Amino acid sequence: MLWVMTESKTWEVGVELSEDHLGPLRFVAALAQPDDRIVGLHVMPEAVRLHPLSKPEHLATIRAQVESDVALLLERAGASSRIEVEVVEDDHPELALTEYAEREHVEGLIVGRRARRDEDPLIRLGEISRRVLHRLPVPVIVVPPDFGEDGAGLDPGPVLLATNLDEHCAVAAKFAKQLAARLGRPLLVAHGIEAFNWGVSYIPAETFEVMLEQARTRASAKLHAWVVEQGLEGASELVFLGDPARNLSSLVDDHQAALLVTGSRKLGPIERIFLASISSELAASTRCPTAIVPG
Repeated sequence: MLWVMTESKTWEVGVELSEDHLGPLRFVAALAQPDDRIVGLHVMPEAVRLHPLSKPEHLATIRAQVESDVALLLERAGASSRIEVEVVEDDHPELALTEYAEREHVEGLIVGRRARRDEDPLIRLGEISRRVLHRLPVPVIVVPPDFGEDGAGLDPGPVLLATNLDEHCAVAAKFAKQLAARLGRPLLVAHGIEAFNWGVSYIPAETFEVMLEQARTRASAKLHAWVVEQGLEGASELVFLGDPARNLSSLVDDHQAALLVTGSRKLGPIERIFLASISSELAASTRCPTAIVPG
């Protein structure tokens, strides 16, 4: 089914009970327009998991405290007047988040990650966000936990669309175009080609440079044709050589990108064992929020 962004948009944001993870709340406040609807969903354990012997009045007290804590976090994030709060009980937060997104037909699901900007800890994305990306019912935007912490908000650069020119990137192109228009930012489309590996040491340097330039020229022509086909006329175009995750992260930094958008192949559980997900790697490491769009 083709995903379409409507005029009046509904955004869902996952709310964590931690002042160190207000990034998604700050981001949705910067993204949303006055007519948009924003739903902040906090998932708490099912009542029986909290304590099997708890009385109903005890559970009601716990839920009331959770709702109060969520409201306080929204206030500290400067988003209390914009976000409708819903507290649900589910032992599998990723299911609650994605099932709500499907049921309510939200335009985007916004979640946080573990790693702060410019940080490379052992756990970068986090288990819940990783599972949300595995399901990917709608476009998912992964936001660093410290986004907007300095009060700066979105970086001043373009919306950066990463594409490998496959069919699954078509919906990502539409999403990126509309977000660029909504944010008033230019659109930069980047496409990568594989680096030459085997046999390079046997090729004279002058010949290798010619081969490299020919490869770039062919890739640039293909990228331009794809940009025109997707209705992205006016967007800047860029071809890079080598590792996609590393190069795209560098482009985010070099261009101070406000947002990175990429499509997803939605790898199955067996495929994920053998194939790395570039989109997940980017979501876990880039400085700016990263939108992953199902094709």
